Amino acid sequence: MGTLRTLKAFAWMRWRMLVNSFERTGSRDTLERFSLAIEKLGPILAAILLIPSAIAMAALGLAAGYLLATGGSLMAITAVRFILIAAPLLAIVGPFFLPAADRTNPVRLLLLPIPRSTLYIAQSSSAFGDPWNVLMIPLIFMVPVGILAAGHLTSAVLTLIAAVCFLILVIGLSALSTSLLHLIVRDRRRGELAALIFIVIIPVVAMLPGLLESGPRRGRGADRPPVVPEWAIDLGARAKSLYPSELFVSAATGTVNGDLELAGAAVSGLALAALLVHTLSVFAFRRVLASPATTGARRGGGTSAVWGARLPGLSSGASAVALAQLRLAMRTPRGRSILLSPLAMFGIFAVLMYRGSGQMEFGPFQFGSGLGLATFASFVCLLSILPIAMNQFAVDKAGLTMTLLSPLRDDEILSGKAAGNALVVAGPTLLSIGAALILFGGDSAALWLSLVLGLLSVYLLVAPVAAICSAVFPRAVDLNSIGRGSNAHGAAGFIGMVAFVVAGAVPAVLTFLALRVLERPSAAPLLVAGWCLVAYIAGRLLFAAARRVFATRRENLAMVR
Repeated sequence: MGTLRTLKAFAWMRWRMLVNSFERTGSRDTLERFSLAIEKLGPILAAILLIPSAIAMAALGLAAGYLLATGGSLMAITAVRFILIAAPLLAIVGPFFLPAADRTNPVRLLLLPIPRSTLYIAQSSSAFGDPWNVLMIPLIFMVPVGILAAGHLTSAVLTLIAAVCFLILVIGLSALSTSLLHLIVRDRRRGELAALIFIVIIPVVAMLPGLLESGPRRGRGADRPPVVPEWAIDLGARAKSLYPSELFVSAATGTVNGDLELAGAAVSGLALAALLVHTLSVFAFRRVLASPATTGARRGGGTSAVWGARLPGLSSGASAVALAQLRLAMRTPRGRSILLSPLAMFGIFAVLMYRGSGQMEFGPFQFGSGLGLATFASFVCLLSILPIAMNQFAVDKAGLTMTLLSPLRDDEILSGKAAGNALVVAGPTLLSIGAALILFGGDSAALWLSLVLGLLSVYLLVAPVAAICSAVFPRAVDLNSIGRGSNAHGAAGFIGMVAFVVAGAVPAVLTFLALRVLERPSAAPLLVAGWCLVAYIAGRLLFAAARRVFATRRENLAMVR
């Protein structure tokens, strides 16, 4: 009973934290409360939208169980099998990317008179709020209901036991993954390396199979050796039978078909796997409680002369803000991902173009020259800056307070932030354009110049929009995080995405006009250069508005941590 009361207290505490985030406080103005309300309402609306999906999953499970027991079509149970394949995988990777990564650190709860076993149960129970579990639970538990509706009581009971074991296994995988995440990020450098791997390397590796199957290839013949050796295929088939979703389906089909040996083996396999995973999870959880909060010393600053330089065209104060923004990006995992992810993407597409003799097709993208690849890579580079640019003030945390207390004018802070973000995105963009030009070339020099001018016009328009959104929708983030904890506010991110698309459409239309209507490629840079002048004037006017917004939001921005 004591454990149950403690778990109820945890649930009530989470509810009060949600309610308190909407209540009025004297430390925040109306705009700040509106920003917080939008951020909190997003998950609530997503949960509401999950209700129809959960009902559909329940109907699918009920139909699968009933048809399986009555000897009907096996299409429904096959659909259940394929859907459940994702559940263990999402339980493992979910805590690294989605809200599970931001769960409360249990170490701070050790001061309370709560048994560690209860803390582990509370930590594991938070996995029930993951969206994939919300959809999985009605699916697996309605399968035995469907079997029972067909009149197979014993089969329904055994399938229910398999469903319970499957759920416990998935919860254990999520708890183990969360504890391992806490252990990894305890060491600062180890956490940064892990974050960089998950942000950059894993998505690139995941794209490789699909990318390698796209585009023309040379040397394809009938006698081409298989990509995967035969022994690996056999090993994969054997491992597939031990996968949790396969064990659950085997338990259901075995009980209905009277193969109790198969069903018993499947249920036993799920139970043993759940026991093993929770044993490892408890061990990792105890290590989390026993380890210090953080380890690893900060790196010393041996390049003070470089970071103290003055950038051309900026005052000393604005230069300091710009270089601090660049340094922040270079020393945090999320910032490094902004620098490296576009280059990794460019490298993959460049290799595929080389394999295809300068031609490549990937979904809607068709690259027939270096200019097409450079345009695509540049767009990716610009979009990658959104997490920092659309939250450029709050990413500084306490450093923003020091900036606001320093003798800097508002225009120096804004221009420094804009220049710093430009420095962050300029490196990958120029490298991508230069590499595409050297490796593949193609098209006229006028079009390459139009691309550079077009990117400049996009940034001139988006930079003040990013400053306004960052002041209106600040969000306390951790750039060392590999989950949603490092993303900008949802509203700011959406506005930034729309602003990039709209600003990029104008130079694209002007270039198309020069090529198809005027049929003079040399006119493209002239038209885009004229638009750059218009974008510069519009950007100056928008920065005037950004200064007024920033001036009224200084006190609230200083309180964002």
